[in-house]
Amino acid sequence: MPNAAGRNGRGNEQDLLGASAALDADDDYRVVVAEECFNWRELTDSGLQDALDVLVEVLQPFTDGRKAAFMEPAYDVECRPSVTLIDALYSPDGGLPRDKRALLQQLVSKCRCVIPDEEDLPQPARVAEGSWQEPSWGTAHALARAAMGRAMSCLLVPYATEPDWPSGWVTVTRTTEVGQDEVKLHVLRHPDDVPIFWRGVLTHESVPAERFFTFTEDAFPRLLFADSLRLHHFKGAYAEVLPWLVKLLGAIDDHFARTLAECGGDQTQVVRRFSALGLDISPESPNTKKNAKAWEQRNVGYGDGTYRCEWHGKRLWDRDRVHFSLPIAEHGDRILIGIFVEHLAT
Repeated sequence: MPNAAGRNGRGNEQDLLGASAALDADDDYRVVVAEECFNWRELTDSGLQDALDVLVEVLQPFTDGRKAAFMEPAYDVECRPSVTLIDALYSPDGGLPRDKRALLQQLVSKCRCVIPDEEDLPQPARVAEGSWQEPSWGTAHALARAAMGRAMSCLLVPYATEPDWPSGWVTVTRTTEVGQDEVKLHVLRHPDDVPIFWRGVLTHESVPAERFFTFTEDAFPRLLFADSLRLHHFKGAYAEVLPWLVKLLGAIDDHFARTLAECGGDQTQVVRRFSALGLDISPESPNTKKNAKAWEQRNVGYGDGTYRCEWHGKRLWDRDRVHFSLPIAEHGDRILIGIFVEHLAT
């Protein structure tokens, strides 16, 4: 298995199974490509092009040899009329455009091929009050691993209409040999679903503090993280801080730059919009800006530059702050998360 160096020099990514730590270290994939992704039987030529583009876009970030898997029976799926997936991928007469076929070959080869076992036998399942549907081997396998306590995602893409489960984190009721159980599973249909999945990994598995920064690049792609950040700098215990921290960072990633632009820089409006999300953020006060020593504390080095983290989010009124910058043009308008702290001077 290829060595996966940790991002930002913070250590190697390892298996984060939590309750299921007994799984082999090589068994660390989190995304299972459902066979429904290869059902192109009803698509026109132009529809097939669009479908392949979507599949490649969603799958590509996971094809590093470690993060994604698909089931061995998928090779026998009829993906085009009278054409199985293995023929579509490896035969020039399989009906796929040559360039897309070569790219998909490459991506699939970087996924782990899993042979189903008894636990992966598809059984009727449903989301909420929806209809009972029999999932594919891939969906059943993702559910089986999720039932063991591992945060898992099932790649279903938009054109996979069965099962008709929505994207994002869902609770699946599934049939088992002893009755029924409920399993939390992520459904991946669009590229925008990817960060939501990795944020869920952090909270659903209560990822230990020493592994937190392993996931930040994927979970918060529009943010930068200073090397000086330390989770123990909060006053609250890590377990207390983690859900709020993931929610805050996710909102900054998703909304802060866009909200600033929409509000024309009106800080009061920005604060109100984040308040509607259940988050307390604010810029530094005029008094803090007048205090040269306090203002200097907001300066954070990143790369070759120093940036002022003049906004902050707070977990409680008197403790636990995350200080962050305005969008930084030279870093693609990404936002620097610069300081984790109990409270800075004002």
